[in-house]
Amino acid sequence: MNPRPPYEALDTDGRPHVREARIISELPHECRHAALAEALPVIGKKLGLTPATKLAFGLPVYNAFGLNNKEATHGRDVRLLNTQACDLSLDFVPSYQPELERSAHQR
Repeated sequence: MNPRPPYEALDTDGRPHVREARIISELPHECRHAALAEALPVIGKKLGLTPATKLAFGLPVYNAFGLNNKEATHGRDVRLLNTQACDLSLDFVPSYQPELERSAHQR
């Protein structure tokens, strides 16, 4: 497991504070491509879909499954399908999950 790296965010008053990274775009640049690659099979399993291509950082998740915008607005998991890959939670990336959560995703 990789520890989630620190990320400098803003609090509710607009002051900077350091917390753990929560989404892929908060990772260091050199870690983002690997995180997207790791997240794709996890998301595919959750959606019950086979990826057609890799996740692209600034494109919606539905793009990786060969869907268009209209197709992604029907059925379940609409929110996940329409999320930009850069905004995916690190909960979808096995190497950034705590050990217990990682074993549950592998079942």
